[in-house]
This record gives sequence, C-alpha cells and structure tokens, in this order.
Amino acid sequence: MKPWKLLKTEYLVDAPWLKVAKETCELPNGKVIDDFYTLWQPDWVLILARTAEGKWVMTEQYRHGTGKIALEFPAGIIDKGETPEQAALRELQEECGYRIDPRLREDDNGEREDDDGEREDDNGEREDDDGAREDDKGKAIRYLGTFPVNPDRHRGVFHVVFIDGVVKSGETHFDSTEDIESLELSDEELQKKMADGTFNHPLQIAGYLKFKLSQK
Repeated sequence: MKPWKLLKTEYLVDAPWLKVAKETCELPNGKVIDDFYTLWQPDWVLILARTAEGKWVMTEQYRHGTGKIALEFPAGIIDKGETPEQAALRELQEECGYRIDPRLREDDNGEREDDDGEREDDNGEREDDDGAREDDKGKAIRYLGTFPVNPDRHRGVFHVVFIDGVVKSGETHFDSTEDIESLELSDEELQKKMADGTFNHPLQIAGYLKFKLSQK
C-alpha cells in the first residue's frame, strides 16, 4: 500500500492556533482529489496527574465547541522549546495549582531521583518514609507516548504524560480566556463518570487507557 502524493496546498485559514488547508492529492491509482481539507493545531499535552492518595486531578471548564461545561484531565499547548514533560508540569501548576510533591527530587529532565528510606506499597510502587510515591520505573513523571488527534485529516498530535505524587501547592495562573475549577476523583469515580457519559472526551479516554495498559 502506498501513500498519497501531495500536489498542491492552499491555506484557507492561516492563524497561530488553527490552519485549514485545501490540498490537491494524487492517489496510488492515479485518481486526483482536488479538494481534500486538512486541519492543523499546535501540539498539546494530556496530563494524567495522580495524588499520593491515588486520586486523579481533574478540571471543569466551559468548552464552546459543545457549548457545555466539560470534565477533563488537565491539558495544554506545548510552548516553543518545551518538552512534553516540561509543558505538563507548567500547565498542571498554571491550571490547577498542583505540582510534584517537593519531597520528590527531580532531575533536569523532570524525572524524580531516588530518595533514602524507600519501601514498596501494596501495589508494588515504592514509597518513601513521608508517603511520597514512586512508580516501578523510578519516576514521578513518565512519558507515555504521542498520538494523532485525527489520522484522517488532522496534522497535529498530542502527548500523554503521567505525573505521580502531586500535591496542591501554589497559585493558579490562568490565561485571560480561562476559567477553570479543579477537583480530585478516585479511579472508581472516574470510571463511573466515563460510563455515564459525564467524562466523554475521546482523546483523553484514550490517554487514560494507554496509562492502564502500561501498568500491566
């Protein structure tokens, strides 16, 4: 199977946060499509942040696409020069006022170094004497992967980052267009929200599933 050949691109919208292109493409069988439309938006990071008590940090905010208040994981655009892990830590603080427990030291890559006095909890996760958690890879922050937003016609991607052992600390710093409330949900509570449709963001549910599969 061969990919299509891009013959021409015409930008109908060329804005910092959205690009819409009309593309002319040639298929492997020689057929030409004159008007295949593609979208681009900046890459963003999905933040799966879990407290030492095992609860997920969640947000509620208005989404104009649906015209409704949405229950979501924290997420945000990756700034120029940032890694997904750096963007995740920044956005978690800005949107929710959470950060990695200061008892867990981080190296320059946002990865936690080992502390003295570790022990394992019932789930096989190491825990220091103050109750700070560490996953089986020895990290409080872990990169889970990159995924397409929509393989059919969207050129952007999103990244999934898991952060363990976060605590409420410091102030939020919203953009002028943001109005966000934070809450914590247990894993059982979150899955109930998925089942009843309260939490229905398909890309975020996919990111959560990726985390679950990584635990097996």
